[in-house]
Amino acid sequence: MNKKNNHYVPKCLLKRWSHNNGRYDGVFVLNCSSKTIDFSSAKGSKAFSFASINNLYILDKDNDRYTNLEDWLSGIEGILSVFIDKVIRKETALFKDHSQLHKLLMGLLSFNFRSRYFFQEGEKYIDSNPQIKFQFAERSSLQILLENVVNATTDKVNQIFPVEFIVCNSTVPLLICDRPLLFDVFDDYSFIPLSPYLLLSFRKAQRQSTIVYKAINNNLADSFNNQIIKAARDWIVSTNKKELKRIMESKDFEYSDKIIFEEFKTLIHGYEY
Repeated sequence: MNKKNNHYVPKCLLKRWSHNNGRYDGVFVLNCSSKTIDFSSAKGSKAFSFASINNLYILDKDNDRYTNLEDWLSGIEGILSVFIDKVIRKETALFKDHSQLHKLLMGLLSFNFRSRYFFQEGEKYIDSNPQIKFQFAERSSLQILLENVVNATTDKVNQIFPVEFIVCNSTVPLLICDRPLLFDVFDDYSFIPLSPYLLLSFRKAQRQSTIVYKAINNNLADSFNNQIIKAARDWIVSTNKKELKRIMESKDFEYSDKIIFEEFKTLIHGYEY
């Protein structure tokens, strides 16, 4: 298997927004560039094709295909899927040991470093800063990015462990986009949608890791959705097609911010190709 088709938002997350349109299961998706709305299939080899790019995490070097990062992301996506299933059932005993919790946090925080937009802007940033390439002898910009995703994710995990989770139930349908993690946006909390009606917030705990369940008001849900719209670069998914039409027609549906890249490091936890 050549692992050519790389989902930068995994199917295990997107499937939570799936429903049947009378013909097949899928999701309503707004393309941010073309400003068009489609219904994308949730099944088969092309499931959620809007959220994947060929060879995004693959390095072709010296006539070999290196799939290290794709393999790593696939591994941590498994525990993310299990976690979502558990919180839907409102379970509180979620982790057998700290290693599972670390893998879950890796899965959550990796969203900071795995989008198509991140890689696009990352290559531009490295290409425009020769001193970075000087630190990584004879490596391409893509190789530097690939090698540092695990390092960057690990650093973020270490910053917030132990962690307190709050699983928030919303009556307002939540959006998801190509950059679904809102990291450290309010009072040290980060946010990511787990389903159209479940929002996960988390930050560093004072003592031990905890999880609680609560309801959120409509104002907070609307605020989160507005932030998701601002974060989107490629697409936005909703269970409500009318909401996507409203977003598409909004005069505020534009973006201008840039990713701020932290220091690239020599390898500690990452892959070397």
